[in-house]
Amino acid sequence: MQALWRDLKHAIRRLRRSPGFALVVILTLGLGVGANAAIFSLMDQVLIRPLPVRQPSELVLLDGPGAFQGRTFNEMTFSYPMYKDFRDQNAVFSGVLARFPTQMTVVWKGQSERVEGELVTGNYFEVLGVTPAVGRVFNAADDRMPGAHPVAILSHGYWLRRFGGDPSIVNQPLVVNGHAMTIVGVSQPGFAGIQVGRSADVVVPMMMKAEMTPTWNDLDNRRSRWLTILGRRRPGVSTAQVESQLNVVYRQVNAQEIKDIKNASDTFRQRFVAKHLNVLDGARGLSDLRSQFSTPLIVLMCMVAVVLLIACVNVANLLLARATSRQREIALRLALGATRSRIVSEQFVESLVLAMAGAAIGLVLAMWTGSLLLATLPGNGASTLTATPDLRVVGFTLAISLLTALACGIAPALAATRSAVTSALKEEAGSVAGGGRQARLRRALVVAQVAMSMLLLAGAGLFARSLYNLRSVNPGFQVDSLLTFNVDPSLNGYQPEHVLSLFERIQQELSAIPGVRDVSMAEVGVLTGNQWGMTVRVEGYTRKEDEDMNPTVDGVGTRYFSTMGIPLVAGREFTEKDTASAPKVAIINQTMAHYFYGDNNPIGRRIGFGRDADTTIEIVGVVKDVRALQLRDQPVRCVYLPYRQDASLTSLTYYVRSAGVSSIGASVREAVQRIDPNLPIVDMKTMEAQVGESLYVERLVAILSVAFGGLAVLLAAIGLYGVMSYAVARRTREIGIRMALGAERSGVLWMVLREVALMAILGIVTGLGVAVYLTRQVRSVLFGLSPGDPATFAAAVACLFLVALLAGFVPARRATAIDPTLALRSE
Repeated sequence: MQALWRDLKHAIRRLRRSPGFALVVILTLGLGVGANAAIFSLMDQVLIRPLPVRQPSELVLLDGPGAFQGRTFNEMTFSYPMYKDFRDQNAVFSGVLARFPTQMTVVWKGQSERVEGELVTGNYFEVLGVTPAVGRVFNAADDRMPGAHPVAILSHGYWLRRFGGDPSIVNQPLVVNGHAMTIVGVSQPGFAGIQVGRSADVVVPMMMKAEMTPTWNDLDNRRSRWLTILGRRRPGVSTAQVESQLNVVYRQVNAQEIKDIKNASDTFRQRFVAKHLNVLDGARGLSDLRSQFSTPLIVLMCMVAVVLLIACVNVANLLLARATSRQREIALRLALGATRSRIVSEQFVESLVLAMAGAAIGLVLAMWTGSLLLATLPGNGASTLTATPDLRVVGFTLAISLLTALACGIAPALAATRSAVTSALKEEAGSVAGGGRQARLRRALVVAQVAMSMLLLAGAGLFARSLYNLRSVNPGFQVDSLLTFNVDPSLNGYQPEHVLSLFERIQQELSAIPGVRDVSMAEVGVLTGNQWGMTVRVEGYTRKEDEDMNPTVDGVGTRYFSTMGIPLVAGREFTEKDTASAPKVAIINQTMAHYFYGDNNPIGRRIGFGRDADTTIEIVGVVKDVRALQLRDQPVRCVYLPYRQDASLTSLTYYVRSAGVSSIGASVREAVQRIDPNLPIVDMKTMEAQVGESLYVERLVAILSVAFGGLAVLLAAIGLYGVMSYAVARRTREIGIRMALGAERSGVLWMVLREVALMAILGIVTGLGVAVYLTRQVRSVLFGLSPGDPATFAAAVACLFLVALLAGFVPARRATAIDPTLALRSE
């Protein structure tokens, strides 16, 4: 320990004598470490970190894919009666919980806001092992009778944000979705629900379902799947045992449920009963972010790892040059009896000091970079994420810093102590042959830098071009001059019979705003990530076995297609006459028309929704296709219905077309508030911003990959410049002799640049081969181009080769300015 402390003091003293060298190394490592820490922090929170609950490894998620008839809200969901079956008929769980995420309107002291809420079973907090920070959590007594438990629990983050952390909020009234509730507690810090990236700000017992979702209840409906189910395994029970036992229950329940499904084919009945229940790891909870960001984060993590490798190579080159300059000192110490291991240890401690200083800089950069990334997340996607490094991130940073110290310090230290003592003591500073083992090592490191830079530059070019291709896609509607926002009066206590008139009044108020050209509405907003599908029955069309008969559906208002700029191909738009009491009508898109009717005219044909439904809905129009879910998706079959004919209408997304779309936001808010000051306006933005948010993942990958590629090229250029400057300095006498013997300056210039070009070509060819292979692994992230796109690779090659020549030109130019007389006298 004493020797380590002495080495540490000597290392700091040596670095203080070379502040420029220390600063360059620390900043280089800080950039590499900071990039890795920032991406790892996001990757850890989204993909790796378990839920902040008791023994998360014991949690499992249930998933029952397969044949089904009825209403399904999301994947991995079940009906409430089936939840009770699993809860009451298992011998493998110590507890089973269910939850349903839903938005809620909260009114406190006359101010309303839309928040993310959650309906949970009474044992939710008990099964998870979550304790209260203030007050209490729910228990079984809070979830017995429908509508009889008007209590709520706040998340710790929402409590601090909205109520200033006031503990007296417990037992105070709160209006949620128009119903008076009592706040009974605040959940523990760090816990915001089981869905990563989404904070359940207000939690309400499951038995309050009808009050929280007034247009539908479904607590007793076996053909409505809307609940996520988690279970906690009993001690000693494996996941395989859970799956085996629950599938016995699952098959029994399915065999009973199939009896209530009429007119189903024998094949469907067999598949329905034979469905297999999957038991999945629940330690990390649920996450839409995980499925969305999994591949991009892994790609970015690989890229920053390569950036760190390039930084390490650069630092290794600097340390190698520093060790070379100290070669006579090291040889003298070896001659006086110092051991090689002792000198290597000192060199390693010096590199460790530099790496730890770089880690400190890197953590600061990681916090700054992480804050920028989270600030750009659309919606409330970052509500449970943080840029502040925790112990896991700090531990990761220290670990990679230690590896960096090993990677950067050991090779130069070994190289510096490998030379023969006698020859090193006799060696002069100058040398006609300016090469040697260390020079070859430094050139090899530069070739490796160029190769890795080629890999990152090719990837950056592919991701950037992919984003450009997506931005160039025609979504099927006019994006410019369009403002959008959402309102949901059902969350403010509006009864269904009053919702329709409210929507019409809002449309009238918006249409009266000066400069507004068109106003319309839709139940499912385009490019919001939401989708509504139903099983369709087409008059005169015979359904094939296992055929997908579930087009997307949207309820829209009058002049919707005109407002959105969606061309009408045939028929008519919806009018004021298409009310709930009028004959039912529909408009379909071209993909739907071609799928079911081929080249025949679908106008006047009829459809219905439900496997056995009557075909009473008349098709009155055909419109062009729209990419409504994602720009990278091909258009799918779509049916548009008048929202006035939807009995379960709850919320609408408004679209306002105006020449001054960026300046009418305040007028729109005033128009809505004139009708109801407590009605929250949610997600107001221009359609251009909505398109940008829909491409957030692609934009994030493109921007960061270009940044990392540029950083890699910069580091490679610095490394190349350093190697060639060192080489020119070592070959001063040789160059002087050449020029004294009549060599032209252009010949000297080419001699140096030829070496630069050779290293660049070797690195580019090596990196190109690796890039061609690796980019095939990210095919799913690209759009509109192949992984080995020739134009992108050619541009990357040209860019990197040009940068390499520019980096080598300065040392080469310096070589041509050498005075032969002074060069021959130099030592």
